[in-house]
Amino acid sequence: MSLAVLFRDSSLAVVDKPAGLAVDEDVLPLLARELAPPGGRAWPRVVHRLDRGTSGCLLVALRKSAEEALARSFDEGAIEKTYLALVQGAPPDELQLDTPYGQDANDRRRFTTQLQTARRARLRFVKVEQLREAALLRIELDTGRTHQIRVQLSEAGFPVLGDETYGVPGERLMLHAERLSFPHPEGGQRIACVSELPEALRTALARLR
Repeated sequence: MSLAVLFRDSSLAVVDKPAGLAVDEDVLPLLARELAPPGGRAWPRVVHRLDRGTSGCLLVALRKSAEEALARSFDEGAIEKTYLALVQGAPPDELQLDTPYGQDANDRRRFTTQLQTARRARLRFVKVEQLREAALLRIELDTGRTHQIRVQLSEAGFPVLGDETYGVPGERLMLHAERLSFPHPEGGQRIACVSELPEALRTALARLR
């Protein structure tokens, strides 16, 4: 398998991750091979993660200085992440969610908003299209908590289709990291990458229409 590269220079790369690949176990070994210079080696460093079932834009650093600068950009909120999700139900045309967030006390593999903690999770969405018993949402993340989109939408009453953990089992998780925009860690210029909607989501949309 090879990965489509949306942007690459000596400091970083943005790749188009397929659904079904884990970042650490699958994506990093592929990148170490594919991004290596002739006769050399590449050492890709993850600065954010996508769930195994989520497809789309994934940013990796190719040197330590870039990793540190991109981590600061995440902490400062300078990296913009936009997702597309097919969800169950009829959500409002737009909504902001700002909730507590943490691990579920009854199952440490799961996360929830239903607890008392100072840790917050924030996102906002607009409804792109209402379908039959489902909707297509465009989501912007203000924070990047583990499973955040899946958990917040599920507990707001609009679970992501294909999510076996938080609500609606199916063939695949209908969540896609559509766009990633960030300041370059060296020059500061704004880089924006877009991943086209994968075939599985296009097929699901056509069926729901």
